[in-house]
Amino acid sequence: MKSQARVVIIGGGALGVGLAYHLAKEGWSDVVLVEKGELTSGSTWHAAGLIPHFIGSLSMAKIHTYGADLYKRLEAETGQATGWHGCGSLRLALTPDEVDWFHTVQGVLRQVGAECHLVGVEEIKKLHPLLDPEGVLLGCYTPGDGHTDPNGSTHAMAIGARRGGVEMSLRNRVLDIERRPSGEWAVVTEQGTIVAEHVVNAAGSFAAQVGEMVGLKVPIVNIVHQFLVTENMAEVDALETEPPVTRDPRASCYYRQEQRGLIIGPYETEGAEAWGLDGIDWGFDMELLPPDVDRLMPWLELAIKRIPALGTVGIKQVVSGPITHTPDDNFLLGPAAGLPNFWMCCGASIGITQGPGCGKYLAQWMVHGQTEINVREMDPRRYGDWAAGAYNLDKSID
Repeated sequence: MKSQARVVIIGGGALGVGLAYHLAKEGWSDVVLVEKGELTSGSTWHAAGLIPHFIGSLSMAKIHTYGADLYKRLEAETGQATGWHGCGSLRLALTPDEVDWFHTVQGVLRQVGAECHLVGVEEIKKLHPLLDPEGVLLGCYTPGDGHTDPNGSTHAMAIGARRGGVEMSLRNRVLDIERRPSGEWAVVTEQGTIVAEHVVNAAGSFAAQVGEMVGLKVPIVNIVHQFLVTENMAEVDALETEPPVTRDPRASCYYRQEQRGLIIGPYETEGAEAWGLDGIDWGFDMELLPPDVDRLMPWLELAIKRIPALGTVGIKQVVSGPITHTPDDNFLLGPAAGLPNFWMCCGASIGITQGPGCGKYLAQWMVHGQTEINVREMDPRRYGDWAAGAYNLDKSID
């Protein structure tokens, strides 16, 4: 590991590696990414890998669109398989307010060139034959969506970054960060100290603990998310094509095909649990949390009503892991308040989708002093020290 660099990135998940890839694309090759475990070993590796365009913010839509576009071509560029499945996405509207929201989002997506169709019940049944459309008023179908392998996609970006000159120091925990009188940062690691002009906190679930090293309060809470993988289903085998990833507000679930079964991913509208509030053991790598399927039963019962075939199939696996959230659920992207050349790239709750775009636009900001999109809603300086304690916890769970 070199002892001096222009940039040190702390964290080797989708956001940190995405930034390394794009800094190299911008011509900044004097970059070291430091990861305490292996690439993806925090939250990235256990993500469901969903890549949606659907979002009502123009800047966020540009980030989502860029991520989908990159994943579609990344394998050809790097030779690393990414597991991209371009199956599209389908979102269901059950209320007039949700219908209005679909029209709003369609207008936003038109501005970024993302294909988006509002479809009726008959078309919904054709798109996803396993769905019972009871109560559905309208569907929003975005054919450019899909899902990707989080591990393969992150490693593909890592290959691109390394080809651009980025060094990656793995199994090397950051122990401390010091500000030098010269204005440079000294990043103290298990394998030595790196002096850098810029430091980026891309530490994911550990971002708050890295922030503490420089006296920074990082408004991030880890919320437990669980998804279930079913056993093989004859109904899935009978499908002619892979159905779109479907989001069902009644069950607060997403459904996607996983090999010959389905993934069911409930988001608990009440009773969601935070994890690691008093800090996370630095040795937590490539680990899952104990599953608690009973807690999900109210949503799973509604999921079975939406896809009746789920009522007769067994569960093969439960994936339970921490996902970062901020009080407004927008990630932290940009300079940390009061700390020159200390940058934030963390707090994403859908980091697989947002990692490439976060990397692209933060790289622009660092290299050129500005970005081509309005990043105000992501700027870490929107929060002060007041974003802590009960406020941070309650709003992040909301």
